Amino acid sequence: MDFVHRSWSISIGLLLVSLKLRVLATPNCALVTPLLAPCIGFIMGQEPSSWCCMSVENINILGKTKDDRVAICECVKEVARLITFDAKRLPLLPRKCRVNSSFPPVDKDYNCARYGYGHALEA
Repeated sequence: MDFVHRSWSISIGLLLVSLKLRVLATPNCALVTPLLAPCIGFIMGQEPSSWCCMSVENINILGKTKDDRVAICECVKEVARLITFDAKRLPLLPRKCRVNSSFPPVDKDYNCARYGYGHALEA
């Protein structure tokens, strides 16, 4: 294999590895927080919009592992530090949006380490 082919092979290999790592990376607040924005109306007392329900579905897709769900929970806590809302409304979102998932009642003091497997874990 000549130098050009070898260089292309290495480049493609590195690209595939970086894409795989990106897919496997734990969700971060830069990704999760914009997904929460369409649901602010709901957590403040309104019905969920179709945009909110699409966001709930996307958040559900991001929460594949316990670590993913804990990271998402931590992002919700960051939002809870910025705005006041009824944390008891969060667990209602998946049902209202017909998404097979669950959210814990996250507020600024919630222990996200207890959250996993789609449910708030018992202490």
